[in-house]
Amino acid sequence: MRIVFTSIFRAGMGGGAGRVAHELARQFALQHEVVIICPADNTGLSDGEGGLSVYGIRSAGATEFQMPDLSARTVKQLFEFLDSFQPDIVHAHEPALMGLIAQIWARMNSVPFVHTSHVLPSKAVDFGTSDTLNIPGPLVRSSISNFAVHRVLLNFFYNCDALIALNQSAYDSIREFGYTGPVFIVPNGRALSHYDKSQYPDITRDPKVLLFIGFLNERKNQYYLLKVLNALPDNYTLRLIGKPLNPEYKAKLDKYIAKHDLTNVEFIGQIEHDQIPRYLEEAHVFPSASTMEVQSLVVIEALASGTPVIGLSNETIDELVNEDVGAWLAKDQKPAAFAAQIERICNLPPEEYLELCQNARKRVAHLDWSNVVAATTEAYREILTIKLSVSEEESDMLTSLVKFFTLGDVREYLLEVIDEARRGPMIEKALLPKMKVPKKARSWMEVPSSTWLLSWLTITVSVVGYLFMKLMGKDDDSGG
Repeated sequence: MRIVFTSIFRAGMGGGAGRVAHELARQFALQHEVVIICPADNTGLSDGEGGLSVYGIRSAGATEFQMPDLSARTVKQLFEFLDSFQPDIVHAHEPALMGLIAQIWARMNSVPFVHTSHVLPSKAVDFGTSDTLNIPGPLVRSSISNFAVHRVLLNFFYNCDALIALNQSAYDSIREFGYTGPVFIVPNGRALSHYDKSQYPDITRDPKVLLFIGFLNERKNQYYLLKVLNALPDNYTLRLIGKPLNPEYKAKLDKYIAKHDLTNVEFIGQIEHDQIPRYLEEAHVFPSASTMEVQSLVVIEALASGTPVIGLSNETIDELVNEDVGAWLAKDQKPAAFAAQIERICNLPPEEYLELCQNARKRVAHLDWSNVVAATTEAYREILTIKLSVSEEESDMLTSLVKFFTLGDVREYLLEVIDEARRGPMIEKALLPKMKVPKKARSWMEVPSSTWLLSWLTITVSVVGYLFMKLMGKDDDSGG
């Protein structure tokens, strides 16, 4: 098959969603002709790793989230490339920016369009948006924001031929949100061979090492882990890998550490992903207090390395963790009770601790990329059997999305494409290259600040990367 993936993140950026998009594309490139559309230094096609081709969109920014230059000229170039590549499937990992543009092309050309939901759409507003954008929580969760989230995301979903849910919790959330189309449950994948050769730590040695990996933010809840550490004896060390998303949250952690004189906390910072197995190999327990996770890659990686996981209830912990591999705790469990579970596991006889480690690896054995690619391929084949067309109602949905996300020449170009397809009896493959593009192509990001303020308060967390990047763009415009 010829497959196009889209991601709003460069390779190695964007946390789990970004990693999965690029890794899945590389895995498919081993057997299929694959292109991934993502941010880059320059617009155009280049060679990636392992036979993967990359269609880069020129982007600016020096952080995890970079703003693409999606001008009318850039969109026309992308459409012309897609016309020539003729993909069988377009698979987007975020419902914005490149994902939205690719969806319009796919619908106008009767190519199946699939979206993997990396968030819980029914809880989108609560999925870290206020923490990410430093907006007061009550403002983000207002009735206006909930209405806008539902309208924009459901419109995007409606124009998908199928959605992929990472687990049953995500599936239930998608249905609760109101999407009635095909949904396939396909989990995240990992290269398990990178982890299953790790040595198990000696449970009899000190210090006992606790390791958590994730951005420092409210949703990951490292503050709770500090309270847990404070309830443990001095022979326990907590290592935190990840960079802060909000300086204020890091200051909150530092203040607690200073107040309680915790000398056994190590902030490792951001590390290269290939270093993670080494850190996991040294950890006796992987504690997770995250308030919400669809399907956490780091929990999967911890289990794959044979590290027992103790976690507060969330979508991932509920799916993968119980007493056979660590300990499951209720969301409202006190830090002292969490600490007691850590001590229980770290005081097990070596043979019982070894059994936990072995069970952990077995728990995620089905999540190797080979199995995930096979399940995704099967979903593609089923989707390809569906007869595709663009109805008037569908084109109305596309029009609504374009008007919400775009302004200037790129909006006029896309609306013209949609209108032409609606009026024509059939969708002509040669339609898009014939469209006349205005000479003065301006970036679709030339948006009044008041418009983006409204967007920041109403957009769904499933486009959280988009919100991050726009915030960066606003800072650049003001000379920041």
